[in-house]
This record gives sequence, C-alpha cells and structure tokens, in this order.
Amino acid sequence: MKFSDIEIKKKLDLDYKRNPFVVKKYAKNWIASKKWTFKYLKNMKGSNIQVNTVKGNVTSGEGKISSIKFKDYIDKITSKSTKTYLSTFYLFRYFPNLIKDLDYSYIKSKSLVCHLLSWIGPKGSITGFHCDWSENINIQIKGSKNFYLVSPKYNENMYISDKFERISWTSKVDLKQIKKNNFPLFKKAKVIKVKLNEGDLIYIPRGWWHYVESLSPSIGISFHFWNWFDFFRDLLFETTLVLLHDIGLYKKNNCSCHSMDKFGKRLKRG
Repeated sequence: MKFSDIEIKKKLDLDYKRNPFVVKKYAKNWIASKKWTFKYLKNMKGSNIQVNTVKGNVTSGEGKISSIKFKDYIDKITSKSTKTYLSTFYLFRYFPNLIKDLDYSYIKSKSLVCHLLSWIGPKGSITGFHCDWSENINIQIKGSKNFYLVSPKYNENMYISDKFERISWTSKVDLKQIKKNNFPLFKKAKVIKVKLNEGDLIYIPRGWWHYVESLSPSIGISFHFWNWFDFFRDLLFETTLVLLHDIGLYKKNNCSCHSMDKFGKRLKRG
C-alpha cells in the first residue's frame, strides 16, 4: 500500500475507486506541514470562535458534545488536559487564508465537488468505524494516526448502525470491545492496519470502512470528493438527508452528529 510521491497521479488515475493506498511524505513540502503548529493555530486571528468538541467515539452517537473557544481548546491539547476531539471541523470556513497552505490542485482536478474538513485532537482521539459515500483522502499534517480499514465486501460483518451520520454509514463495532466477543461476525472481516505519520496521505475509496485512532496530538485534513456520476448517485440524495436532519425532520434524535447540552440546546460537533 506504500507508493512514492511521484506515483500519486498514476494511482489516482489507475487505482481510483479500487483499493486504498498510502503515499508517504506526500505533503512534506506543503506550507501547512512546515507552518502549522498548535501554537500557530492558537494565535491565529479569529481564534476566539466557539467550536463544538466531542468526548468519546465520534461516530457512535454516544459522545458528549461541549462548546469551547478554539484557542482554549488548542491550549488544552498542548497541556494534555483534554480528551475531547474537534472532528469534522470546518477549519477553512473560519480561517479561509489557511487554504493557501495546501497544494491539492491535482486532487481537486479529479472531482466535480471537493469538500475539505479538519481533525484536531489529543492523543487517543477516536473516530469509530464508518464508511463515506464519497472518495476520501486524508493527509496527516502533525502527529500520527492508525487507520484500520475494512473492505465493503464485509458489510454484513460490520453491524451497521441505524444512527444518522452525515453522508456516511456508521458501525456499532468498537475495536476496544472486540475481546469481549460483542461482535463475533466482525472477526471474519479482514482488517488492514496502516500508520500515517506527518506528511503521509491515505486514499480511502467510497464505501470502505475505516476506524482512526490518534497516536499523538494531531492535526489532519480530509478531502471528500465526487465526480459527475457520484454527484448524482450519492451527493444529491445524501445532502438532502443532511438538510432534513439539521432542521429536525429526519432522525432528529437518532444521530452521531448532535447531542443536547445541559440547557437542552442541540449542539452539532465541529
């Protein structure tokens, strides 16, 4: 699954939608890889914004969402005083100048729609098993993560949840609970384990399950993208569900993206 930096175009052209692959040090020369530190993010103009972090497995729907200032959250990461995760965060919506620190023109050229998110959190942050209805590229900017991948041919082994997740399916499988024999069918699934270090890229095809664990405080970004065919097959339908869900007309209280705060307010993570 490891390929040299210059092979990324060939892999995206020829292996697109077939198998996951890794490109080591793909983003090593990006401005983001050299400039983005936790201190840098903390001191950015506008870092007083409120963000919603989640404690626990962010796709299980059991996590507790809490609101905090972005700069205070970054402080907690560096002081090792938080176990919450800032996942599916619209970093570039709040800090649009940061997009200039990325060099993703080739990735963008492969898509009709390209959606960028960030993932910022301490060691131990978890994103539970889920599969996206998009092509997915993750790039590790700071820190390292383990990715656990499962092919869609094992869908029947994944204990698919009925909880709503944005443009995704989620799984009830918890890797931390496997030894308790809670998920006997899952043991028949082939799991591919990949470690991403700083600058590394992983491509995850549409429909592939993945579980992610941060091995250190980390900053990552993801590109979710669709071509013309996928736009009409997946994105139009899924975004309609997202809109209905956000206004409370579809699975309002059965999702992994919202929780209620102590005042009864519905909070969305990120």
